Amino acid sequence: MNLLQRIARSNSPKLEHPIRAMAGYVLQNTGISDRMKLQRSNYQVPFFSRSNVALTLWVDTQVIDPVEEFAVEYLNEGDTFIDVGANIGCVTAAGSLSVGHTGRVFSIEAHPRTFSYLEKTVSLNKATNVTCLNVALGATDGTVCFTDERRKDDNNRVSEDDTSGLEVPCVPLHSLVRANSIDRIALLKIDVEGFEMHVLRGAESILSQVDCIYIEVLDHTLRKFGSSAQEVINFVRSQGFELYRFRNDDMNIVAVSSRAKSRRVFQELKPL
Repeated sequence: MNLLQRIARSNSPKLEHPIRAMAGYVLQNTGISDRMKLQRSNYQVPFFSRSNVALTLWVDTQVIDPVEEFAVEYLNEGDTFIDVGANIGCVTAAGSLSVGHTGRVFSIEAHPRTFSYLEKTVSLNKATNVTCLNVALGATDGTVCFTDERRKDDNNRVSEDDTSGLEVPCVPLHSLVRANSIDRIALLKIDVEGFEMHVLRGAESILSQVDCIYIEVLDHTLRKFGSSAQEVINFVRSQGFELYRFRNDDMNIVAVSSRAKSRRVFQELKPL
């Protein structure tokens, strides 16, 4: 499918509200947006001048990512939430409110500029229960190259070309879990533009501590890193999780352990 076809089929708020989208572009390109704040349901996000996510939120104040809705419904006071691929921090901010002062959120974003935005969102909302980590997650320790797109910054990812892009540190999730003395993870969200299988490999030894995984599973992005949707599904199942999908959503799966099945949110899901 070529670019024009993808745009025509897109349900992006920027296409539904083109005049407001153009105004948002002007605000971002002049730098005025950096002095503005976007009000969400119960938190705020700065209108970052180099963030496609922030522009989308400006165009349609009611738009909400399904994973954010899920996190709000699923998480309880005192839970631990790990947000892998946090971007500017919308899901992190919502999750922080849901887990409360007795809970913890670990928010992980690899791209340095986007990470600085994440920190500003966390600071703006006085989310003292959030720990922000500027690393990529993978199967092993090392470094990876990361793309640096300006306008589609929400698509930045580990580069398929190991010699181009920004170099960022990479660690396995099990190292972070142990370094931060995390015993139980209520929700692990993974959205890393095709690098999901590598993140799961680096988390294999601690998945028994995870109650629920919300993970993006797209064949065309996974193939770029030698994986597939079926490999992710098979791997997660092999770790003892039951798999579900949201109705009318083929992009994400929810993997549930026996400990979490009683939470009401799963009544809205269909078994995979």
